[in-house]
Amino acid sequence: MTQNRLCILGCGNLGTPILTGLLNSPNPTQFTHYTACISSAASESRLNTLFAAHIATGKLSIARSTPSIADAIQHSSVILLAVDPSQVTSLLLAVDPSQVTSLLLSSPSIASAFHLPPPNDSTEKGKLVISVIAGLSTTSLSSLLSPTPSPSQSTNASIPTPEHELHILRALPTIHAQISHSHTAIQLPPSPSDPPFPPTHLETATSLFSAIGTTTLVHEHHMAATTAVSGSTPAFWAVIVDAMVDAAVAVGLPRGMAQEQVYRSMAGSAAMFLAGWKTGEVRDMGTSPEGCTIGGIMVLEEMGVRGAVGRAVRESVTIAREMGREQDRGQGGGRHVNDTRRV
Repeated sequence: MTQNRLCILGCGNLGTPILTGLLNSPNPTQFTHYTACISSAASESRLNTLFAAHIATGKLSIARSTPSIADAIQHSSVILLAVDPSQVTSLLLAVDPSQVTSLLLSSPSIASAFHLPPPNDSTEKGKLVISVIAGLSTTSLSSLLSPTPSPSQSTNASIPTPEHELHILRALPTIHAQISHSHTAIQLPPSPSDPPFPPTHLETATSLFSAIGTTTLVHEHHMAATTAVSGSTPAFWAVIVDAMVDAAVAVGLPRGMAQEQVYRSMAGSAAMFLAGWKTGEVRDMGTSPEGCTIGGIMVLEEMGVRGAVGRAVRESVTIAREMGREQDRGQGGGRHVNDTRRV
């Protein structure tokens, strides 16, 4: 059935973990078939190897040619847009998008497919497009996907009509989708909106991301901060944990033992915080007068670790906000926002 098809456009660093999480999720999803749309032979080979078992059962198909991608988009009621932000930036800046041949969205037939109703679909709700592209607002994406038929096409029956409007949601899953532990922020649709946003679409998005972890609904003005606080911090944790493991090895622990001890300490601490323990309570429980823990904490404070971590988070949020402003101005490829940061 058309309603049970999900098309994932772009399977890179984020699209692949999401697809992996959905295919391997212990929680049932509403989708019986998935199509992964990619643009390179290397990606096709990687996905064919990674998902061989699911392809063999017919649960997943790979689309790379323009006709097959357009067909997958038209036959799906839900499209997950996970292309690289730089690809979207290049497309937004292109004078003639048809000349940007390397991009998944550059073909007119692919762009039109978003607005064509699936065969035998009488719901007329319009397709749901869920974007997980960092820094790209729903306003920019709506403009990008707006149909612009040429005069010669104006009388063509295949040109979309208003009843086939797109409904766009923005979501920010984390890389933990790979193991069904993503905490996905879903942007609340505008209210009121034109056309009206079907409540069932928000339910669909929530159900989809619940299959790969937990979800939370976020207002638009919090999305830039969420991009960094939720999306960037896994890499921050990796740097901190790596430093702890290296230090443990330096004082004599075998690396494997050090890794397990540090990882489990981190996971246990997170579990306590999620259970309601305050950070100060956990810190105080582990410290005693003249003990090793308070000695280590004093070094962290003397070296300004608290301020450095806070600055890293704030810098990531600043860059996320600047990315959004650049995209909305159509200047995303004009400069690299990190190059303009002041030390």
